[in-house]
Amino acid sequence: MTDQPTTATDPGCGMTVEVAHAKASGLVAEHGGQPYYFCGKGCKLEFADDPAKYLDPAYMPSMEM
Repeated sequence: MTDQPTTATDPGCGMTVEVAHAKASGLVAEHGGQPYYFCGKGCKLEFADDPAKYLDPAYMPSMEM
């Protein structure tokens, strides 16, 4: 039995994402050795352009990136 989470929060928009679906859809990116899961390609691409922006503790996830 694993303790892997079944959901994660998209760092760009704040949506709850099913980890298995994100993996199956290629909506996963790794940064600093940590996997991040995304609701869609747009969020993944935005994150890839500037991960530090989305990982800044002051960043407030929004559907309006």
